[in-house]
Amino acid sequence: MHSLLETLQGGGYESGADAGKRRRSTHGSSSIATSSGSLKRPSVVGFQSSEQKALRGMSHTEFSRMNCYERHHKMMQDYIKYYGGKPEDLLPKAPTNVMTDFDLLKEAYRFIPKEEDLDGSTWEKRMAKKYYDKLFKEYCIGYLSGYKEGKIGMRWRTKKEVIQGKGQFICGNVTCSNTEDLKSYEVNFAYEEGGKKKQALVKLRVCPDCAYKLNYKKIKKLKKKMSKKKESQGKKKKKKRTDPEAKLDKSSKKRKKNEVN
Repeated sequence: MHSLLETLQGGGYESGADAGKRRRSTHGSSSIATSSGSLKRPSVVGFQSSEQKALRGMSHTEFSRMNCYERHHKMMQDYIKYYGGKPEDLLPKAPTNVMTDFDLLKEAYRFIPKEEDLDGSTWEKRMAKKYYDKLFKEYCIGYLSGYKEGKIGMRWRTKKEVIQGKGQFICGNVTCSNTEDLKSYEVNFAYEEGGKKKQALVKLRVCPDCAYKLNYKKIKKLKKKMSKKKESQGKKKKKKRTDPEAKLDKSSKKRKKNEVN
């Protein structure tokens, strides 16, 4: 009886609430420095729970600061990181063999169309006619980047280019903006369209440098012909020079024979 009273007076008995408070205080003080200044080693459960809370707090703050695109990007990265795969697998695959309006226009358009191509019997032909009617056919615009291989492209001018003076007051080469010493050339433009080879006489107005590119093949052929002529003329001159010498040798031989006789 006396021992029971001592325990009650000394605080040996505690209620369920007091026991819970004591457990929480000991659990919380496992990672906090004591009053004496010595550090207690934290428990594994306490360390893991505190680490998870910190990570959750960091991820929440980072996620809240992101915009829609950054959130989507992070979620895709996390999905690939934890579930595997490639970024290409998450993107929607583009449908194959799909004809766009531009593809249909390229098929139906003709550089110099015939009456059949402008009859408007199909939607593609009507679209090509509408586009063709907006072009200006007095001068062409040239693509001369492949002039050394003889690959030159031509097209008609648009309304914007006519207003700017491109192809008439500015050099007709796409990459040139020279406005001095321009000359007009009538070009026999050979091209392939719809699986057929065609020809058309078109006008192109260019500067001297671009004119050289335009006539590069012809100039090269003329240079070859001139060099061959010079070589043939040189050979003829050498022959003429050697002929008198051969005649003198023959005449000297005849004289020697006469003297011996």
